[in-house]
Amino acid sequence: MGAARVAPPDPALHVVTRGKGDPPLVLVHGFGAHGHFWRHWRPWLESRHRTHTLDLLGAGLSPAPPAADYSPAAQASRVAALVRDLGGPAPVMIGHSLGAGVALLATLLLRDAGSSAAPRALVLVSGAVYPQRLPPYISLARIPGLRWLFLVAPPPRPLLRLGIRGIVRKKESVNAEQVEGYREPLRSLARRRALVRGAGQLDLEAGAALARRVPEVDLPTLLIWGAEDPVVPVAHAERLARELPDAELVLLPGIGHLPPEEDPERSVEPVLAFLSSLRSPRGDAPR
Repeated sequence: MGAARVAPPDPALHVVTRGKGDPPLVLVHGFGAHGHFWRHWRPWLESRHRTHTLDLLGAGLSPAPPAADYSPAAQASRVAALVRDLGGPAPVMIGHSLGAGVALLATLLLRDAGSSAAPRALVLVSGAVYPQRLPPYISLARIPGLRWLFLVAPPPRPLLRLGIRGIVRKKESVNAEQVEGYREPLRSLARRRALVRGAGQLDLEAGAALARRVPEVDLPTLLIWGAEDPVVPVAHAERLARELPDAELVLLPGIGHLPPEEDPERSVEPVLAFLSSLRSPRGDAPR
């Protein structure tokens, strides 16, 4: 594969920037979420690092053009352009679920382009990187006859709560504030349309192409995974740990697909230790 061109963002993504300290961080949420997903981790991260929390196109407070390309490859191109335009030291990219795949793709784009903004390290949380069976909440949105159900109105709160409970292990972690956080952007028809369009643009062949390039990513990488993740199998985490040249896997017992929401403190601890090790001469801190 030749060098890929990083396209400018079209239009600008919504980004919240807070905190100070190096290395800077770029946080990328997963499918159906937005920057709200990181709310529990952010106080810890922002107390030590310049932190950029973004909403992907079509999500949160970012624009949701009706005819946009919402595929992971297009989202990665926008994220790569945003990282390039931030300037400053090379960041650490932190991605969750599909956002981890987007972060990995964006990293490859920047490295292919020879950009000095290419990330210096990665944190992949429950990362959807390899081709896999799609979870029901995405599969249903891909069925032509059912798509209209997602467009009629925002998802009812009880149904959304049930959906979140279906992908976590700690059911008690699902509360009204979390449900409303996911639901609020979906009050917009444009964002519901973007969600459905994005589900239809998931390309398994493109996922296979990304999987083939995983061994090229020779960056320090931390993998955080719920040991009982029902969405992205732990076998994928173990495969990533084998194929990435410099990866460490941390499995969290009793946790499902949403570690930052199910157990914020326990899941962020290895992230803070990993980031601290990046500030030290290589090898000074245990990895």
